Amino acid sequence: MKTIKTILFTLSLFMLTSCEIVQETRFEANGSGKYSLGFDLSEMMKMGESTEQGENNQQLDTLIVFSDFLETKKDSISKLSKEKQEKIKQLENFSVYIKVDSIAKKFEMKINYDFANVSELKLFAEKLKGQNIKELELLSSKTGDLKKGEGNEIPDFNKSYNTIFNRKLFSLKISPEGLIEAEKNKDTTMTKENPMADMIRFKSRYHFPYKIKKVTNENVRILPDFKGVEISGNLFEINNNPNYFDVDIEFEQD
Repeated sequence: MKTIKTILFTLSLFMLTSCEIVQETRFEANGSGKYSLGFDLSEMMKMGESTEQGENNQQLDTLIVFSDFLETKKDSISKLSKEKQEKIKQLENFSVYIKVDSIAKKFEMKINYDFANVSELKLFAEKLKGQNIKELELLSSKTGDLKKGEGNEIPDFNKSYNTIFNRKLFSLKISPEGLIEAEKNKDTTMTKENPMADMIRFKSRYHFPYKIKKVTNENVRILPDFKGVEISGNLFEINNNPNYFDVDIEFEQD
């Protein structure tokens, strides 16, 4: 199971740069919603690569909507094995925005995912696993040399938590298994004074169709419309408190 360990490892990929990873979840009244996971690796490119010349220069600014892609390629896909067809079909609720400029040292990516319910939200990374998507491979190529194996997978910040959403409340709690693993892999040498601690931040936003009445986590910032929250933590805070993102939210009732 992916846990806080995944978050810490993903953040550690950017240890020598300033980096923010942003996940955003928008819930509809029926429990469906949209999830996005965004990366900005521009600082890594600036510090880790020299300007390349000629054919090695990369210029890319594109949005890939996989439902459109699957429709365009449906004849070719129909010739694949049933197993491969089912695997590719898992991409139909995804889109990917990517902007790369190797000269200007820009690398930004956002993966978007439409989910029908909380159970589907937990399948975000599982559906991407093993897919042959060159744009996601490009993301891995920027960090893959730092660690082989699971480090090359798209990180999953949903599977580690038990999530509840209904008309009355929203609850996000790290699972018992995730808590055990987070404590097991805690970096006891990390201190608040470490200059790297605040250079790496993970930000999580949640948007709801209902106004918020009460929240339980002092780390939470309620958004101006009172229909969303934001929780932001640095490397030290996440490492030393696996429950940092845990929150119970009570909604106003009509």
